[in-house]
Amino acid sequence: MFSEKGPRPPEQTELEREVKKEVEYPRFVSYEIVEKWGDGIPTFAETDPRAPEWKSTPVIPLDLIKDGLGEIFVKNEADRESNPTGTIKDRAAWELATLYRDYARALYLKIRTGTLDKKELERLVTPRLSLITAGNEGKAIAECFKQYDLPPPKLIAGKDTRATILNELLKLRADVYTTDLSRQLKPEDIKHISNNPEGIDITSIRAIEPSSVFYDWHVHESFNEKPDEIYVPYGSGRLMENYLVWQARSMRNESEGRRDPRLKVPVSKVIAMNVFGAEPAEYPSDADKLAAPFKPFLLFKDEDISAVVNLSFTGSETGKNKITEEQIRQAHQLLTSQGIEAEPSGAAGLGLYIDRFEKGLVKKGKKILIVNTGKGLI
Repeated sequence: MFSEKGPRPPEQTELEREVKKEVEYPRFVSYEIVEKWGDGIPTFAETDPRAPEWKSTPVIPLDLIKDGLGEIFVKNEADRESNPTGTIKDRAAWELATLYRDYARALYLKIRTGTLDKKELERLVTPRLSLITAGNEGKAIAECFKQYDLPPPKLIAGKDTRATILNELLKLRADVYTTDLSRQLKPEDIKHISNNPEGIDITSIRAIEPSSVFYDWHVHESFNEKPDEIYVPYGSGRLMENYLVWQARSMRNESEGRRDPRLKVPVSKVIAMNVFGAEPAEYPSDADKLAAPFKPFLLFKDEDISAVVNLSFTGSETGKNKITEEQIRQAHQLLTSQGIEAEPSGAAGLGLYIDRFEKGLVKKGKKILIVNTGKGLI
């Protein structure tokens, strides 16, 4: 482990970082790697419910009447039969793994058609992925990439990351770096910090469509439960934006006569669902996977949410709301008392439901779906 500033491109300030761990991996692509990734990473029909890409997580009914909180349903992403590391981040990790499958197949096609020869192939630098992580996403990606012998991800954690989380990250097949995350970082900063000048910063890019593919199966599973209100934790905003993107896309698909086969409920029901994102009102917070002094590369902003509402592609009350530490702790305690694995961040959606219920904002008879995003590194 060592601290360094390292060479920086002109006109950029130096960024201190600490290299905690780096794992050796071939710098250049080989034909053997192309075959292994192209053939070894499974392919599923993108939207075929008869051959789902993901095992659906369970929905657990909870009677909280004795607690004065009515009845709810919890979609439990902590279920390890579905999510191997116990959080919803396993779904996003799989989508990133499929990028390497498709990359390998693209190279193979170019070789077969004569636009790339094997010597040129072996001069290609192996693409590496860099990302900022609070722990859970980094673990999910590292474990998934290990399964398919993909390049170890390059994980950037805050220099103030809890020691227990950092120690777990260091056990992974991953490069690990720490830096000050209380400042704005550009994509080139992230690649510099993680020794990845020719790689890909997945924290900021849109090209892989994180807003629609990271949690598309999860979203359709939730829609098919026919809830009136859906409550989700809001950290990077990725989960909530997947819900809103698929509400809007479901409406457009219906208009164009190409309904997604995964959707089993009327589109009129889908676009009437209110989706509530819960974020901590304070920093630091017990919900440490959600709280940050600022959120780098937050691509789905307040104006995006209001646009979906104004276009009537979602419920009229859809939005994100802040909750107190007391509500976060109460929600976490409620889930764990019911035998549901959760961490404070994963329970934030329930915290927002509690707030709205106690204010009389939840109408009687509405079906409530709470997304518990799981229990990962704490």
